[in-house]
Amino acid sequence: MSLVDNVTEYYAERAPVYDKTAGYADPEAEELRVPIKARYRRMFEGHKVLEVACGTGYWTQVIGEVAESVLAIDINPSLVSGGEDRCKHLPNVKFQIADAYSMQGVPTGFTAALGIWWWSHIPKGQIRPFLSALHSKLNPRALVLFVDQLPYDGHFRRQNIEGNTIERRSLPNGRSFEIVKNFPTAEEVTTVLDDIAENIQYIERPEEKSWNVTYNTKE
Repeated sequence: MSLVDNVTEYYAERAPVYDKTAGYADPEAEELRVPIKARYRRMFEGHKVLEVACGTGYWTQVIGEVAESVLAIDINPSLVSGGEDRCKHLPNVKFQIADAYSMQGVPTGFTAALGIWWWSHIPKGQIRPFLSALHSKLNPRALVLFVDQLPYDGHFRRQNIEGNTIERRSLPNGRSFEIVKNFPTAEEVTTVLDDIAENIQYIERPEEKSWNVTYNTKE
């Protein structure tokens, strides 16, 4: 099974407990996310947003409250179903089962894009092809935000021959998976974007245990 397929199968299996394991059902964590939500709402207000790997739609709902429209895509039907239920009160939010690597069937014309906890799951050799597919769906000078995790402890990891970090994950049902979980440096992120993006801004937020990169697609 390919690295991409491993990630897909892992999240399909995790879908029933995704919100709980992601901390989205934790009141204390929810309180800590208040300023993060406010930041994202400011960024995406009034935009036509394409969200990649939307999961159960937690962040889709946040930006859907202020965006002109949101199309949230994920390859897992079970996750998309959860997102549709969460955002059913938002008529400007739509969901679509789609492959982020090919973007087949995804329309064009978006003014912004968002990917949270996704970059780390992309095999290094597929980052540029993914970005090319994504940018093909965006307007020139579209705003893009990626958010992902800073390194953390608690999991067994190894490096494969292509330089990807492979992390072992276990689920409550007893199944274990080995999935891509890279922790890129600031230089790695900005270098891969250098010739295809403008206004690149990389920020590490240790208090949020994450890094963010924002940029605009080129004309």
